[in-house]
Amino acid sequence: MDKDTIIKIFSDYGLQISDDVAVKFVSLMNLTLEANKHLNLTSITDDDDFVSKMILDSVLVSKDLDLSSGALLDVGTGAGFPGIPLAIMYPELNVTLLDSTNKKIKHCQTVVDELGLKNVSLSNFRMEEFARTHRETFDFITARAVAPLNVLLELTIPALKTGGTLIAYKGSSYEEEVEASSHALSVLSSSIDKKIEYTLPTSTEKRVYLLIHKSSKTYEIYPRNYRIISKNPL
Repeated sequence: MDKDTIIKIFSDYGLQISDDVAVKFVSLMNLTLEANKHLNLTSITDDDDFVSKMILDSVLVSKDLDLSSGALLDVGTGAGFPGIPLAIMYPELNVTLLDSTNKKIKHCQTVVDELGLKNVSLSNFRMEEFARTHRETFDFITARAVAPLNVLLELTIPALKTGGTLIAYKGSSYEEEVEASSHALSVLSSSIDKKIEYTLPTSTEKRVYLLIHKSSKTYEIYPRNYRIISKNPL
C-alpha cells in the first residue's frame, strides 16, 4: 500500500489528507504489522484491511467532530488506535494513549518516536485509576472495543471536561448497549448527541460512532472500583 492509494481511499470518504500524513500512515501500518509478528497486537494482517479497519476507521469521526485542537484521551489504546492516527492527522491535538498493558504502551512509544509525533504522551494505568487523578481533564475521550457502554461511561466520563465528548466506537449491536445505558447516562449527566452509522471499504459490517456529551461535573464517588462496576454496572 502506497501513500497515493491511501490518499484516494480517504478522499472517497470525504477526507482530504496531505502527502506527509499519508506517508506517516504507511509507516504506521508497516511498523504495526512488523511488531505484530511477535507482539500479537491485531488479527488484521492484510494491507487493505489495515488501512480500512484500523486507520480510516480511527479518523472518520473527524467529519462530524472538530478534533483539530484540544486534549484527547484514547482509552485502552492497544496498538495505538484510534489515538495515533488522530494525532497524525491533527498535530495541534494533544493525545494521551492509555493502556494497562505495559508491552502495548512500549510498542506505542516506539511508534510515536519513529514517526516523530510531538503531540502524544503515554500512560500505563487502568482507566478507573487514571480517572481518579485526571478528573475533568480531557475535551475528548475515545474508546474502541473497551467495554459495554454502561461500563465504559462510568470509566471515562469522570475524566471528561464538562461540555466534552466521549467517542464510543461500536459495532452492529450498539442499540442493545444504548438501551442498557439509560440509567448510566442519567447518573453521569451525559447524553448521546449523535449516532453515526457507516461501513468501511473492505467490509459490509455496520459500524457506529456514538458521540456522547457531558453536561455537568461527575459525582466524586465515580468511577467505582472496576470489580464493583463490572458486577453492578449503572
